[in-house]
Amino acid sequence: MGRSLVLFSFLFMAISLSAQRGGNYASSVGLSGGYAEDGFGIMATYNYHLNRNTYAQLSIFAAIAVDKGDYDIPYNIFTVQPGYFLKVWEQPNFRRYALNVGGGGVIGYEVINNGNNTLDTGAVIGGKSRFIYGIYAGIEWEMILGNDLSLLIKANEYYHINSDVGNFYPYVGIGLRYFLF
Repeated sequence: MGRSLVLFSFLFMAISLSAQRGGNYASSVGLSGGYAEDGFGIMATYNYHLNRNTYAQLSIFAAIAVDKGDYDIPYNIFTVQPGYFLKVWEQPNFRRYALNVGGGGVIGYEVINNGNNTLDTGAVIGGKSRFIYGIYAGIEWEMILGNDLSLLIKANEYYHINSDVGNFYPYVGIGLRYFLF
């Protein structure tokens, strides 16, 4: 797992450094909140725009959820996600709307039942809190609200290779993106 973190960090830094040589088009930050499987998720992003059509993204994601099965089991997921996005469509007139697709790596931690392996009923939970890793694919729809601000609808599908919550994990949120320069 440590190698994965080093690899993802190296990839993100390499993209950022290559962008600095060519000149940075813009940097932006975003915040979105919405549905994560079984609960609520919130995501903060930093985008380093390599040019008008591509950007490297570093995201922090947190989910608060309850697995509803035979027993209600609360869990939380906290991840960091380096990735790369490409603009695939932009409205030709006035550049008010854009659609971006991308993906990258995921590394983080999942906490099942606040770290307890037993429920209040005495039932024993088979899953345990652990570090998780994997990949994700994402899509972002953006509507420009002004020179520095845009409305963002974001959807990510995660594949956590070693999760006890489940390998596939969706997130769909709405938020704002602010362009720093």
